[in-house]
Amino acid sequence: MTATAFRWTVSEPRPRAWMNFAKGVAIAMVVLYHVTLYLQHAGIMGLPNRMKLVLELFPMPVFFLIAGLFGARAVTWTFGNLWRRRLLPVLYLYIVWSIVRFAFYLIIPGLSGELGELPASNPISLALILVWPSSSYWFIYALAVFAFAAWALRKLPPVVHVILAALLSSAVTAGLINSGNIGWNRVGALYVFYAFGALYAPRVYAAVAKVSVQRTLLAAAALVASAAILFLLPARWVPFLVLLGQASAVALGVLLSAYLARLRMLSFVSTMGAESLQIYLLHLFVIVPIAGLLGLLLGGVHRGVGIAIQFGLVVVAIVVSLLLSKLTTRVRWLYVPPVIRRRRASAQAGAPASVSTTDAPTIPDGPLTAVTSPPNTRDKEIST
Repeated sequence: MTATAFRWTVSEPRPRAWMNFAKGVAIAMVVLYHVTLYLQHAGIMGLPNRMKLVLELFPMPVFFLIAGLFGARAVTWTFGNLWRRRLLPVLYLYIVWSIVRFAFYLIIPGLSGELGELPASNPISLALILVWPSSSYWFIYALAVFAFAAWALRKLPPVVHVILAALLSSAVTAGLINSGNIGWNRVGALYVFYAFGALYAPRVYAAVAKVSVQRTLLAAAALVASAAILFLLPARWVPFLVLLGQASAVALGVLLSAYLARLRMLSFVSTMGAESLQIYLLHLFVIVPIAGLLGLLLGGVHRGVGIAIQFGLVVVAIVVSLLLSKLTTRVRWLYVPPVIRRRRASAQAGAPASVSTTDAPTIPDGPLTAVTSPPNTRDKEIST
């Protein structure tokens, strides 16, 4: 993706280097998680099945934390601004890519599609996307839900807001609340990270700025202890255990990212983070057919071979997704509602001041984000 294809349009602080690095690590873990899932479905066993419990601790929580950091100012907006600048772009992206996903699995029969409640080619799954987020794109749907929830609950004291979100998270991960839908369950489990980022953004920035060996070791110790319990024992039912593991994983990942983002030899991780939206949207279109083909060709293989296949497919999925990104980003409507492009074009052509590019809706800054904006726009922009 070229530097001008996608840009950040922000009024918030300039994105820190650690954010892209943390997103790069997280999206690689998301791809590994899905590779593991679909290869196992195809009969190719690699990493132990319980490893998925560990892979769940970091990626989504850190994505939502960063989304919350960049959504902090949205709680002060009117609902009209919230709709135009957050909810509309995200819901548009979710609907468009849900249709793309449906068409893909409908045109190419025989693929397993999503391993969720409804088959990927089932028209009902498409018809219910706004109330029953059963596809892998539940994350984008959750961004809209979280932005609205943070805005609707903005009058709550921040500490009460976060405590209530933490109680909801623990109730879901412990199995006390179960909606029967993977998307809604994850919304309930992960809102706490978005809320914390949105309500305590200055403290998060300050903590990262004051990164220390002691804090890093403390976070590592908490992560090792909670991850070991989750990996070795069937202990998800213990209240707050999963939340402790996620919080410590995010703390450790963010603190390490503050160090590692400075290393030029690891710059590719930050590149993945900057392009994480495209990887997220595209990677399953690569993984699912390859996993299905490998299952037909290889069948059961030795676990060591399976692990090698897993990591090889992770690399292939990321690289191919980045290549596909160069093609799909040329089709602007795949990422940006046409109304946004029209407003920005009008503003650039000298439209009245009431039509402002700074008020034009954008995909929320942060997690998997490439905020779309045409080249040469007059907004203050930060190129990804």
